[in-house]
Amino acid sequence: MSRVYGVDLGTSTLKIYQKNKGIIYDEKNVMAVFDKSKIIAIGDEAWVMDGRTPPNIEVIHPVRQGVLAELKNMVEMLNMIFGRLEEDHGKMTGQDFLIAVPSYATEVEKMALVDLIDATNVRARRIMVVPRPVADALGTGVNIRECMGTMIVDVGAATTEISILSLGGIVESKMLKLGGDRIDESIINAVRKEYNFVIGKKTAEQVKNDLANALPPTEDDLLVKRFFGRNVVSGLPGSIPIDSAFIHTVIKDHIEHIAETVRNTFENCAPEVSMDIMENGMYLTGGVAGIRNFDKVLEKITNLKVHRCIEGSESAVAGLGRIMETPDLAFLAEEYDDPDIT
Repeated sequence: MSRVYGVDLGTSTLKIYQKNKGIIYDEKNVMAVFDKSKIIAIGDEAWVMDGRTPPNIEVIHPVRQGVLAELKNMVEMLNMIFGRLEEDHGKMTGQDFLIAVPSYATEVEKMALVDLIDATNVRARRIMVVPRPVADALGTGVNIRECMGTMIVDVGAATTEISILSLGGIVESKMLKLGGDRIDESIINAVRKEYNFVIGKKTAEQVKNDLANALPPTEDDLLVKRFFGRNVVSGLPGSIPIDSAFIHTVIKDHIEHIAETVRNTFENCAPEVSMDIMENGMYLTGGVAGIRNFDKVLEKITNLKVHRCIEGSESAVAGLGRIMETPDLAFLAEEYDDPDIT
């Protein structure tokens, strides 16, 4: 029996879904490269090395802003991943592959993702692409085949993708270069400025995950945790307490900027579609959707009901799984041919 695989090549994580089995790979989309030539670690193992490597080892993020930036290394990394997966899940050679692609990707960027899979050792039989907003919608349980406007807000690591769908297609889409990575950078800068204390990227992500609140925390839900880093004045390592009220002030403008962009996108869509969205609300997904009260801020600024996907980081790959496992949705996966580029 033939197997089908879905690949969500995200900026932060790489996920692979096998038809009728579910997610079989979910790790950080990073690699550690020795002497700029040999990959010595991938995924979560490489992520642990970030910030701890000597000069001859570099931790590389092969996807930036949702677009492939390291083709050669990424091919080798995928070959390593596929080789490991074959040990537990059977041969992947000669099978079909679905790839989630951002709606804002150019034809050249889409083709680069197709060429990436085509260049690996699996020698795929067919390679098909699915617009990421379509996959997100299916992964959140939306019936996008209906003649009903649906808004999907996907807040990822590098970008926020705001899309309006109807009848299985994208009616309107807007990309904002703002996501979890920018929020992490703001936390790093704010902690340094306020406390004369330096924290790393991974610590900033932990601060965001543990303390971020889109609304000002009350006395009852105020959280305080200690985080490790380095004192700028003394140069010595140490730890400081950081509270959720401080982090709210850091992320507030970012959250509101996303919400204002969502409102503007909604206000500019066709009246019939806007009526559908007013009735059914929007769907908030992506890895950053888990920030506490993000949905409430969106509701306040847009005056729309917000449905938040609990496992937002998995919605796209779960949507690819629905396409594989539901014959009526097969038309949503398009076999991608090299476009005429003049």
